[in-house]
Amino acid sequence: MSATSDYGTSSTLATLWVYRGSDTPIPELPTLGVLDPLSTRPDSHECFVFIHNRIKNCFASHPNCPQSLSTPLPKRVLNIGSTSKDVIKLVEPNGIQASYIALSHCWGGLQPIKTISTSIAQMQANIEWNDLSRVFQDAITVARQLGIEWIWIDSLCIIQDSKMDWEIESARMCDYYSSAYLTISASSSKNGTIPFLHDRDSQWQTKTFPFCCTNGQKVEVLARRHTGSSMAQVIEDLSPLASRAWCWQENVLSTRVLHYTQSELIFECRTEVVSEDGAKPRGFYSMGLAQKFSGGGTVERDMYWRWHDLIESYSIRELTFESDKLPAVSGVAKQIQGPTDSVYLAGLWKDNLPMELCWSVDYVSTNSSLNMQPETYIAPSWCWASVNGALEFVSADPKAPFTSLARVLDVHVSVAGFNRYGEVQDGYITLKGMVSKVRINCTDPSNCWSYTVGDGSTTQEPIAPDCLLCPCKMRSENGQGEMTLRRAQKGDILVPFEVDLYCLHIGKEVSENYASFYGMVIAPSYIDDGTYIRIGLIQLDDETWFENETVEMVVEIR
Repeated sequence: MSATSDYGTSSTLATLWVYRGSDTPIPELPTLGVLDPLSTRPDSHECFVFIHNRIKNCFASHPNCPQSLSTPLPKRVLNIGSTSKDVIKLVEPNGIQASYIALSHCWGGLQPIKTISTSIAQMQANIEWNDLSRVFQDAITVARQLGIEWIWIDSLCIIQDSKMDWEIESARMCDYYSSAYLTISASSSKNGTIPFLHDRDSQWQTKTFPFCCTNGQKVEVLARRHTGSSMAQVIEDLSPLASRAWCWQENVLSTRVLHYTQSELIFECRTEVVSEDGAKPRGFYSMGLAQKFSGGGTVERDMYWRWHDLIESYSIRELTFESDKLPAVSGVAKQIQGPTDSVYLAGLWKDNLPMELCWSVDYVSTNSSLNMQPETYIAPSWCWASVNGALEFVSADPKAPFTSLARVLDVHVSVAGFNRYGEVQDGYITLKGMVSKVRINCTDPSNCWSYTVGDGSTTQEPIAPDCLLCPCKMRSENGQGEMTLRRAQKGDILVPFEVDLYCLHIGKEVSENYASFYGMVIAPSYIDDGTYIRIGLIQLDDETWFENETVEMVVEIR
């Protein structure tokens, strides 16, 4: 549906899905499906029938979905009883097995209640209903309707002012979400003050239109505004939760998720994604994150490709605190580590090096601008977690297998706390391979297309910078250090540059139809300690491009 202005241009007012109004096929519209009714409220009897039916079907016919009705409860969990008259309190169950629900929600800036060291005793005695946020109240209401008396909510079940408790419990999230009977996803609530059990806006309701066939027969067709479905709302306002990084992990790990979107309920498990109105979610995200995680093979290399696919979807999400970048994927990392038995290195896997190093920031498909380097230390420069922005990894093409051109001599990452998949404090990798001297050019540091490698205008190739870059002099006793590049930080003045650096040949993919060669652009550290930092990735289709000024070197990258 579009509108035309006085100047002749058009803009889309709404995208509609069209369906049949009955089970009787329409010969002239043979592909139209049937649309189920949509309730005006998500807590209607019809909605709970939908939920019960989806869960029952999942347990009865989905062998890929865990079937246990009773699992060990988390370290702390809320006991909510079965009715509104029951006391709500925080419990440490100590080995009790039961069904429980987990909540995935946006914290937002408003947190009316959370567990801290000074409040835990009161929380264990009684939590007043009116002290709970509207989102927590709605989640408890749904749990009670489903006959579940236990619910896990992160901000209430983790002691928020205890770094030790937070690190230990965040590492256990993979178990808490994967073992939950159901995860309630408050997809439409951008903070705790906005309930998800409320009247739905009329814009999402089905409208009926007459359709006249060529034989004169009149039939009814149904139309609904296209919502994209919560699977596709990765960054859309319709589902604020879908843009949050922590909620990505909660979705990936959960066995069954019930998304409360603004328009409808969507049930997702490790086998299927089903909308309340019966419409099949469309597009790339029609397969949920849980299906991406659990399906598609079990061999080691499949697990690495699956990890890359998931991290690409994670990288476009938002974090309130930059330091959470690795903790927010730690639960998924723990699950990947099991079948691979590989050492985890701040988002990379040791047994898949050096292929793991061939990541790049995807500015093109996301139409995004270059970012500054994070203000706090997140990871070594050779790890994707060290930069912000959408990521892209080497494609998983079996017809063009990856061949390593560099050898890992040593690699190490030091974690900062109790979670070995969480925050890190430093790290390095030592590689041996062919290194070419290259000139890095940039006419406009804020434009990703202006970063190139090569000498003349006819021999320049694009480079994917890891972030905004700026030239600087290496430290020296006489103050006359050579020029190098570093990742730009807040407050840096960005200027055009031409600087001679190095490209380490990492690997290649070769098939009958194409060839891709990957090189990591490295710059001598400005503190002149003999180490290097990564600043970008080069992908070329001609291996001979680096024939001149290439020598074998051993380099340490930090």
